[in-house]
Amino acid sequence: MKRHLPENKTRSQWLGFWGPRLLQALLLASPAIDLPPAQAAENYPTNQGAAPSGTVVVPVPSPHSYDAGSLQQLNLKGNFGRYIGFTGHTVIEWPATPAQLNPGQPGTLQCRNGSCWLQGTIAPTLFGGTPAGSMRSFFRYQLDCRDRTFNRIGDVRVPGAVPKGWQGVENDPTALAVAETWCPRIQELPQ
Repeated sequence: MKRHLPENKTRSQWLGFWGPRLLQALLLASPAIDLPPAQAAENYPTNQGAAPSGTVVVPVPSPHSYDAGSLQQLNLKGNFGRYIGFTGHTVIEWPATPAQLNPGQPGTLQCRNGSCWLQGTIAPTLFGGTPAGSMRSFFRYQLDCRDRTFNRIGDVRVPGAVPKGWQGVENDPTALAVAETWCPRIQELPQ
């Protein structure tokens, strides 16, 4: 089913006008997200350029955030004060992997008693690559404040090229924001 846009608007003009407004309405309806003040300004850049008369410039929200209400100390190794658990929103991106061609082997021509055949022939094979992609989702995080590492629960659904399991907080802006803001204040979090 084809949807029709108003005659004087292209699809990109229509989405450019309504997309940010719909996003802002969704953000206003969602629970508050606690980002450090220094990061909040850089994570919400405004659209560049002059806006047409009567148009409101809407900030673009960051794809990386966390739910401040979900922050809590975790007891992973027998005591509290080292690990933080929280729900975070992030985008995981992965590169494309190229297709690979196995050229095979032509084999050798064998002839005996007036009859010939190919021996040792292996047909060429093409192993398909995978396209680049991204996954935007909510994950449950476990953050180790001492080692500055995190485990993103549920990231096993992404392709193998993406690091999984415990990794440095520098690999995820959401984990980095929580580590910098809450690790020094971990005792303030509920157990």
